[in-house]
Amino acid sequence: MGKLWQRITYFRHRSELWALALAKWAPCLAMLPIGFIVCFWWVVAPSLIVFPIVLLLENLGKLGELMLALLAIPVLVVLGFALPWFSSWCEIGTSLMFGRFTAASAKEKALAESIHAYRTRAS
Repeated sequence: MGKLWQRITYFRHRSELWALALAKWAPCLAMLPIGFIVCFWWVVAPSLIVFPIVLLLENLGKLGELMLALLAIPVLVVLGFALPWFSSWCEIGTSLMFGRFTAASAKEKALAESIHAYRTRAS
């Protein structure tokens, strides 16, 4: 499971780096590629796991409703931990729109280092 999570993180970092490069190329439209990537990683990607679970649990009646309610607690905790990640991307997009590239450059450097470290470990 650890290797799968590392691989998912690697692809997430690559897509974030792509969106950041596109946002730096057209700063007045910076929120479009950044928003697309953020929405993809928080709506589309988890839906492949969440929808089947919800559909299976709905068929269990009251027990399924109880299990869904109990699963909501860890989901809220995960969303609480994801809020800084989401907020930082909103801040980067907004700063790019106003012509400030320092936060974007720092994030780009961190993403490039992370991608390089993954490739080094993988080979």
